[in-house]
Amino acid sequence: MNLQAIVTVNAVGCAMLVVLFISSHIVRERRLLSDKLFTLLIMMTGLACVSEAASFLIDGRSFPFAVPLAKLLNSVLYLLDPLESFVWCVYVDMRLYNSTHRIKRIFPKFFIPVLISAAALVFNLKYGFLFSIDSSNVYHRQPLGYLFYALAVVYIALSMIDRTVYYHRRGKNLFFPIYMFIFPIAAASAVQFAVYGISVVWCAAALGLVGMHMCLQNELSYIDPLTRLYNRNYLDHVIRNAIRRSTRMSGIMIDIDYFKSINDSFGHSVGDEALSEAAALIRKTSPERAIVVRFAGDEFIVLLRNGTLRDADSLRSALRDSTEDFNGTSGKQYSLSFSIGCGTYDPAKMSADRFLNVMDDNMYTEKKLKHSSAR
Repeated sequence: MNLQAIVTVNAVGCAMLVVLFISSHIVRERRLLSDKLFTLLIMMTGLACVSEAASFLIDGRSFPFAVPLAKLLNSVLYLLDPLESFVWCVYVDMRLYNSTHRIKRIFPKFFIPVLISAAALVFNLKYGFLFSIDSSNVYHRQPLGYLFYALAVVYIALSMIDRTVYYHRRGKNLFFPIYMFIFPIAAASAVQFAVYGISVVWCAAALGLVGMHMCLQNELSYIDPLTRLYNRNYLDHVIRNAIRRSTRMSGIMIDIDYFKSINDSFGHSVGDEALSEAAALIRKTSPERAIVVRFAGDEFIVLLRNGTLRDADSLRSALRDSTEDFNGTSGKQYSLSFSIGCGTYDPAKMSADRFLNVMDDNMYTEKKLKHSSAR
């Protein structure tokens, strides 16, 4: 066992977490549940780094209350494995679906194994069936102790399944790559099992959280907080890249019909829900590599790199079919309807502003026809 290396690695992990905690104050100020969960992950990882370093430092040393302290530190470490993985699982779901109701409905039952684990650790203090501390204050892991690691793996696997299901239903969110957190832990676990006497998993968890924070900063810059779509800042970024690389594109501009009447009839909270549902519908209908943007208010843009006018028209038709299905099956107190304008962008023939104006003009032409026929 390389005690100096273990203490150093965990100290590095703590240092990263302190910097992360300070730099993430803007995120914490939003007071969203997802941000609180992220802060909780930082604090639990820091506690694990400190507890692990301390448990190795006192292992085999004799001083007053050494054995009770060793049992306490190792019990904390054992519990943090499934507990932090559970919180990570909840955090992933919250980041994806942004629904506290969903969290309250699904996750209490998933917390039961954590409660059982905590109860088992209490009994372990007397019976030592998970781990034991002998009279010389030396730690010994028992075979049943590996169940805690297995439970942590199960929770992480659940988060990966959750993400896969979400992407299948609603499309990808490029600024929330959960493997930024999972890969460092998986790599560190493999190294730790292969090389005896080192402990790098919790430091790797700290590194993963730093990577996640970097992604969150991109999200604050480029993701609309209500609809979870790209915002106008990201659209400008895409347009600049298209101009620089002379990339052809096609696209559609979408406006929700009679959106003001939804707000007036049902209130702004329902209006926000309608915006979110419209965004989810557009994202689900759009091809995987499409760029879906909340342009302004109740207007959206979908860009198709190297797309043709036929591609844009096909997307418009698919979105109309999806909207009809939504209105027939959602059970919402409102119906969705879109006015849609298509356009193509050829860098050699037009400016990017002209491309956006063409889609906008075609969309408003359709909207005027709808309002005229409704009179």
